[in-house]
Amino acid sequence: MGEGGAALWRAAGLFLALVFYGLLSAPAPAEIRPAEGMIGALLVLGVGLRRPLSVVTGQTLLEGGSPPWEAPAVLALAVLLWCPLMRGVWLDWAPGDMVRDVVPLLYLFLPVLLVPLLRAAPDRAAGLLAGGLAVAGVGFALRWWKQADWGFGAVGVRAMADGGVYLLNAPSVLFAAIALPAFGGGMLTHGGWLRRVAGVAAILGGLLCLVALAGAVHRMALGLAAMAFAALGLWWLRRAPLAVLGAGGMALLLVALFPDALLGALGQVAEKTRLAGANARWEEAEAALGQALSSPAAFLFGQGWGALLANPAVGGWRVSYTHTLVTYALAKTGVVGLCALIAYLGGLAPRVLALLRSEPALGWAVSAPLMMALGVHTSFKYLDTGLLLTLAVLAAERGKQLPVR
Repeated sequence: MGEGGAALWRAAGLFLALVFYGLLSAPAPAEIRPAEGMIGALLVLGVGLRRPLSVVTGQTLLEGGSPPWEAPAVLALAVLLWCPLMRGVWLDWAPGDMVRDVVPLLYLFLPVLLVPLLRAAPDRAAGLLAGGLAVAGVGFALRWWKQADWGFGAVGVRAMADGGVYLLNAPSVLFAAIALPAFGGGMLTHGGWLRRVAGVAAILGGLLCLVALAGAVHRMALGLAAMAFAALGLWWLRRAPLAVLGAGGMALLLVALFPDALLGALGQVAEKTRLAGANARWEEAEAALGQALSSPAAFLFGQGWGALLANPAVGGWRVSYTHTLVTYALAKTGVVGLCALIAYLGGLAPRVLALLRSEPALGWAVSAPLMMALGVHTSFKYLDTGLLLTLAVLAAERGKQLPVR
């Protein structure tokens, strides 16, 4: 089997992992069940053993021909893996708590492990990753609607509960809410009847995700989705003004058919903002900074993987997370780890920006959930965040353009 065939099989395994993830698992599972075991096995098959060993031992740094972002990313992973891990062992944190920190770290660095393995078949690999993320997002939304008893009439009337496992927190839900209507609209305007049927199905799947986010009043996700659609509308206005007018007409028709739901959803967003504000993010940041300043070692290297924080955002309970990546990294990895993280994400940022220029539909579908996850949300610890980063880098490197029409 050639490199292209191997890359395609890896991407197919990742697609299956995302399908299981959206249909059977949870963004932050409390325990490892058969579904999580299957997802983990597919991820291991996708990544293999050679690439992780090469990264961990530093062999990758000796290889030539790597893109500029790769060497700093490998160094950042080494710093963020070993320094906090040794710190956690030194401070005798619980092994289970350390594992709960290390696994999300590996998710976040999936581009380092996966992109070099998928470069041999970039077009199909990008398509399979995008498709898997969309299926996962729709799967999470369907499961949320099921636990909400399919209460579509409650949207805009009352805030609906997230549920115990927070299915809608997965970044893949926002990805699907943007990507599926964007690509589905293009499929409606070009191609045969089968393509148009698929376009309708894609639009309905995206709307299912978007309405679920409105029902649960996910303010950040809704705001980013609105920003993405506005940006895409301006871009399409120059390329296909008639298509934009058609989409605008459909949007106005939806507003005319469901005015109470739309105005009610906007009112609930405003009311939640008035009542909750920033959800104690500033108090949480102050607690994380206080923990980092508790000693010179904590300032430089953090409290290590496995450390717990008395978090004001959850009533002062000692938990292993914060709601923002910056405060999480500062509390657990210190200034050294935070600088390594900034170097890593800073190296990937130009790729995401390049994707926004070369393929705005895919670029906005990827960048909106990444802004949420890496900015003000706990979803930076989730599997789909790492795979969104992988998709962005892979697509940008090869100039991949998924069809918009």
